[in-house]
Amino acid sequence: MNQISNPRWQQQLPINNKAVAHRLVAETAIAMAHELYDALMQNNDWWKRWREWHSGASRSEMEKDFVRRNAAQMLPKARAVLAAMLAQPIDENLKESIIDALTLDATLRQGRLVN
Repeated sequence: MNQISNPRWQQQLPINNKAVAHRLVAETAIAMAHELYDALMQNNDWWKRWREWHSGASRSEMEKDFVRRNAAQMLPKARAVLAAMLAQPIDENLKESIIDALTLDATLRQGRLVN
């Protein structure tokens, strides 16, 4: 299953209110933040520190907090990943969805800068 349609990322988007992004871009950034969390927490030092900062929290709560804190920082990379996908041999419907999302995302960001 690809990250775009994975229901794990389709819950309420935990990206701060100052971040502006199309839903597909935001979902991709969230998926990337989850993957980063998984990779970082394999390092015992990271895991120990994160656990100390979240004493009493469940693993799920710790991951949610990490994603909430870091997903907005992943937005530029998410846009780049989606754009790179356009060069790959993927389903045309998916390609159209990505093009639409990136186009609307650019419009959203541009509108945010004007206001």
